[in-house]
Amino acid sequence: MARETLEFLDGYSNSEEFFLAHPFLWKVTFEYDASLIANVNDAIGKAYSNSDDWRAITEPDRFTRHGNVLVARSVTVPPENSQFDIAGSQNLGGFLPGYALNKRTDFLSKNLAINFLDTQDDIEHNFFRPWMIAVGIDGLINRRLLCNVTLRQYNNKMELRKGYRFIEVFPTNVEGYTLSYNDETFQEKSVTFAFKEYKPLKKESRSGRRNTGAPRRDIDASLFDSFDIAQRGV
Repeated sequence: MARETLEFLDGYSNSEEFFLAHPFLWKVTFEYDASLIANVNDAIGKAYSNSDDWRAITEPDRFTRHGNVLVARSVTVPPENSQFDIAGSQNLGGFLPGYALNKRTDFLSKNLAINFLDTQDDIEHNFFRPWMIAVGIDGLINRRLLCNVTLRQYNNKMELRKGYRFIEVFPTNVEGYTLSYNDETFQEKSVTFAFKEYKPLKKESRSGRRNTGAPRRDIDASLFDSFDIAQRGV
C-alpha cells in the first residue's frame, strides 16, 4: 500500500488536475447599461402615481470593486438536467421498458440564486425589489429590463478555473426576511433570477504550461519497493 499512498499524496500535491477547489474565490458581476434604472423607474411610474413609490435609487455598480459585487455573499449555480419518459409498454412479456429523452429542462426551472448582505444602502430594498416589481408591471416584453450576469471562480493563483455568463437575466423572487431582537448573524437576503440561456467562460490560457501526463515527483518511488515486497511476503 505504500506505493498507492505515495501516488495519492503525490497526485494531490503536485498534479494540478487534482488540486482542490477554493469555493470562496469567486466574483459575480451584473452587466447592464445606464438605462436599466431609468427603465425600472419608468415601469414603476405606470402603476404608481407617486413617482417615489418603489423607485430604484441604487444599483449593483455602486457596490462593485474590481469586477465583484462585494455585498454578494453566496451564489447558487443552477442545475442542468433532462426529463425522460418510458418508451414502449411496461413489463410486456417480462421485458423492462426502455427510456427516451422527453426534453431538456427549461430555463425557468433553472434558477440562479444570490444572497446579498443587508447594508446601509440596501441593494435588495433599493434595487432588486423595485426591479422585480417593474418586471411584474411591464412583463418580459420590455427587453430593456433584462441584463447579463457573469460568475467567475478562481484558483489560489487567481487564475480563472471556470465560470458562467447568464444571458437576459431578470429577477423572479425576492425572499422575505424576519426582523427580531435576537442576537443573530448579519442579515442576508436572497434574490432568485431566471435567464434565457447561459454559457461557460473560456479558461484563461497558461502560457508555457502543458500537462504531459507524467506526474512530477519529489520522492523516488523505488525507495518503497522493498517495503511493498516485505508486506506481500515475497
